[in-house]
Amino acid sequence: MKKRILIPGLCLAGLLAGCSVRDSSHVPTTVKADIPAAGIQHLVFESTAGEARIGVSPDDAIHVKLTLQQEETRLFGISLPRDATQHDVESASVGQDRKGDTLTLSASFPSHDDHYKDVKQEWTVQLPARLSVDATMNEGFMAINGVSGGVKTELKAGETVIHVPTGPVSAHMGAGRLHVISDAGQPREISVRSTFGLAILELQGTYYGPPEQRGGLHLFGNSVHQQSAGKDDFDLKTTAGLADLRIGPQGDEKEYRDLFVDDPDDKSDKKDEKQDAKKSDKDDGDD
Repeated sequence: MKKRILIPGLCLAGLLAGCSVRDSSHVPTTVKADIPAAGIQHLVFESTAGEARIGVSPDDAIHVKLTLQQEETRLFGISLPRDATQHDVESASVGQDRKGDTLTLSASFPSHDDHYKDVKQEWTVQLPARLSVDATMNEGFMAINGVSGGVKTELKAGETVIHVPTGPVSAHMGAGRLHVISDAGQPREISVRSTFGLAILELQGTYYGPPEQRGGLHLFGNSVHQQSAGKDDFDLKTTAGLADLRIGPQGDEKEYRDLFVDDPDDKSDKKDEKQDAKKSDKDDGDD
């Protein structure tokens, strides 16, 4: 039977995401933008609730796709119409604010309302790898992949997944999971902290964190600090939940190793299958 590591913040994030009853009966609206990246060094991304996937573009341009979905609130099974909200969604655009070498992206509505409570935002952003990214969201899922100019994120509740080839990373989470991989990082100052939950680090194949255990509840948090002779700083912090950082290649398999891969559940399932196969072979041998 599979054993799970229970972390209060992950449960809390799930509760926050499911505390309201909403129905997405309206047709979603999709808007796009293609922005030349000449002269841009920094991308600031601002969203409310939903999903954001930020990756590398095939050219020296920033490509944006934003899908907006009005979430209809129901009270005792009765739909509460918001015609003004739907009008805003249908007339929305990709907001672009250029100041010097910094471009800020956000959803722009005619009413100037952010529609945090009644519109879900789904973003796909592609940008040159050389740019730095500063991304903030209230709740949902955020993934950043392939950026080498540096990453800074802040998410109040949900899950943040960051996978970069190199460059500094600063990522903060309110409640949920913070998962970061740097393939060939050259770390200087490393800090991984969780106030209520679990903070772990794998640095060039060496594990740093609490003693590994099989499952159990992580109520009180911990912190991990390391120093090296590189140039990139890594600062991960979650108030309630899991913060895990892997720098360099993965080390020997241990109980927490599943947390350092891109798809922990998939690897855990494969591990269980291997163990079941070994057990079956042993039973056959005993017969």
